[in-house]
Amino acid sequence: MKLNKNNKIFILAGETSGDYIGSCIMRGVKQNNNNTKFLGVGGSFMENEGLSSLYNIKEFNVIGFLNTVVKLKKLRNYVNEIVKFIIKEEPKIVITIDTKGFSLALAKSLKIAFKNSNYKCPLIHFVPPTIWAYGKSRLKKWKNIHDELICLYKIEEDIFKKYDTKCIYLGNPIIEKFLDFEQSKKFKKSYNNISKKNNILLLPGSRSSEINYVLPEFIKLIKNTNNKFKNVNWIIPVTKSQYSNVLSKVNEIKSYPIEVIILEDNYEILKHSSFAIACSGTVTLELVLFKIPTVAVYKTDFVSALIGRMLVNFKNVILPNFLLKENIVPFLFQEKCNYIQMKNALINFMNNIEIQNKLYENYSKNILKDMGYLNSKSTNFTINSGKMVINLINNYKR
Repeated sequence: MKLNKNNKIFILAGETSGDYIGSCIMRGVKQNNNNTKFLGVGGSFMENEGLSSLYNIKEFNVIGFLNTVVKLKKLRNYVNEIVKFIIKEEPKIVITIDTKGFSLALAKSLKIAFKNSNYKCPLIHFVPPTIWAYGKSRLKKWKNIHDELICLYKIEEDIFKKYDTKCIYLGNPIIEKFLDFEQSKKFKKSYNNISKKNNILLLPGSRSSEINYVLPEFIKLIKNTNNKFKNVNWIIPVTKSQYSNVLSKVNEIKSYPIEVIILEDNYEILKHSSFAIACSGTVTLELVLFKIPTVAVYKTDFVSALIGRMLVNFKNVILPNFLLKENIVPFLFQEKCNYIQMKNALINFMNNIEIQNKLYENYSKNILKDMGYLNSKSTNFTINSGKMVINLINNYKR
C-alpha cells in the first residue's frame, strides 16, 4: 500500500532509546513509500533517516518527580505548540514513541483539537506504559486514546489483554540490532587485539540527571579499584549528545586507563567486554544479549526515590529480569548505588567468571527464543512497523 498525495508523517521520540526505535519505523515506512516527509521531534538516528526535528530531543528527556515539576510549564507549552503545528501541517498520521507522560498529553490535546477542526488523523503509540513495573493503574489513562498501541516485548500482549486493552507485538528493534551485528561480523580492528577480560563497561545513562548521580560513583570506583585489578580498561560508552559532558566530568581521572566512547559509533565494544555496570534501561537488555554479566544501578533525588519505592515493582523494573522471570541482573538502587557495592559486585564476578559466562550464554539464548527470534522469520520490527503505519493511514476513516 502507498501513501496518497500528502506524504507527511509526524513522529516524536523524546529519548535516546525512542530515537533508535523511531529510525527503524521511518526506515520501514520508506520501504513502502520513499517520498515520505517526516516531521516531528527526534535525535541523530531519526535525523539520519530524514527527520526535520522541531526541537532538540534533550528538551523532552526528563525523568524524576522534581525534574518533571521544574519543566512542567515548558513541556505544556511544547504540547500546545506541537498541536498547532500538526493541525497546520495535517500529517497523515501522528506517531509517538515512549516519552509516556508527554506522548499521552499530546494525544489527549490532539483529540480535543480534532473536534474543533476539519482535520483528524490516526494516532499510534509505540512503547506503552510499563504496567509490569509500575502497576496497572497507569493503564486507565491510556484506554481509548490511540488507534493502535505497539509493545516491544511479546509477553506484554498477554499482560495488556488481561486488562482488556489491545496491544500488538511487531518485533523488537534492539534485538534485531543485536542480531544484525552478530551476523555482520564487521568488528573494528581497534578492538580485535584487546583481551575481552580486560574491558569493563561503565554506562552512566543517557539523561543528564542520570549521569549527574551515577557518574561520580563510577569515578570513585575507578579510583578505589584500579590498583586491585591489573590491566583493566575502564570504558565509558555514552550517547553522542552526552559525550562532551561526560568527557569533561572524567577529566580528573584522565591518568587512569579510561576511555569515553560514543556507543553508536563503537557498538562492537559490546563484543569485546567481560563485565558491565549500567544505569537501568534498555541497555541492560543489550548487555545480556551480548552475554555480558551485568549489574544495573540507578540513583536520583530523594523525593523521586521515595515515590519510586512506593510505585515501582523492583522485581520487574530491570528488563532482562522481567523477561526471564528471574533475578539475573542485580539492581543497586539509590543508597546501594555506591562505588563500594559496585566494587563488591565486580569482585564477585571476577571470582566466578566461568559460571557467570555460562549462565549469560543461556540467558541470551532464552530471551531470543521467548521473543520469537529463533524459530520465526516473520518477526521483523522495521518491516512490520512500516506496514502497520501504512495500513493504518490507508484504512483510516476521516
